[in-house]
Amino acid sequence: MVSSTEEIARRVDEADTTRQARRAEAATTVGDLARRHTALAAQLAELERQLGETVAAAGDVIDVDELARFTDVPASALTRWRDGAKPARGNRRRRSSTKSVESHPARRPADRDNRSPVSSPKPIAADS
Repeated sequence: MVSSTEEIARRVDEADTTRQARRAEAATTVGDLARRHTALAAQLAELERQLGETVAAAGDVIDVDELARFTDVPASALTRWRDGAKPARGNRRRRSSTKSVESHPARRPADRDNRSPVSSPKPIAADS
């Protein structure tokens, strides 16, 4: 039996209401977690800054290797904090040149004048 128009509309509304509630819940949860993440990332950055300042200030009485040995904190982490978060270096772009690759001796293909000429393929004889 085919459902009535009203029954179909009710089912669609019910499905849409369920989907809408799930979408709202997902969006709310992601928003809350993102805010917490941002706050914690800021706290972590501040802790790393303080650690770096402390390690650097103590450098005249204790070196990184000793600190690592006494604290069980890897020397690489102590060094990273001490040196601060330096921005990652991007790839260097090469300058574009007006010279062609052919004119640059280091990039020129092997001696073009000494290459044997490329012969064109010979046609295959058709069997009669």
